[in-house]
Parts: sequence; C-alpha cells; structure tokens
Amino acid sequence: MDYEFEAGEVVQLKSGGPKMTIEAIDKFGMGSTHDRAKCVWFEGTKRMGALFELPTLKKVSTGTGSGTILRA
Repeated sequence: MDYEFEAGEVVQLKSGGPKMTIEAIDKFGMGSTHDRAKCVWFEGTKRMGALFELPTLKKVSTGTGSGTILRA
C-alpha cells in the first residue's frame, strides 16, 4: 500500500498523541525494506523525535493561523 506523506507535513498517530512534523521519509536502519517517517514534536520546550511506521500515521489539519511569530 502506498502512503502519501512528505517531509514537512503535520501528522499524528492514529491512536492519538501530539501533532508531529515529518522531518524525513526513508528506509532507516540497515537492511530496512520499507519506508518509515522520522517525526519531530515538542514537549514543552524539549524537542522530541522518533521513527514511525507509515500505516500508524494520519494527516492532521494545522488550521489557517495568522502566520505571526510571537517572541518573548
């Protein structure tokens, strides 16, 4: 089955959890025969990351937002 994901898209595990951004899709690991998504997200100010099997992910809406970046 083909999965239509690409780097930069916002996804979430089908079972729930935080919104994550796909950083890359590749056959990570020696001898890997299928693509996985390398995703990143934040827990507070801590950057997190992990590899996920594509069938476990779903695309999520990010809303339209104002595009304004606020700085403290």
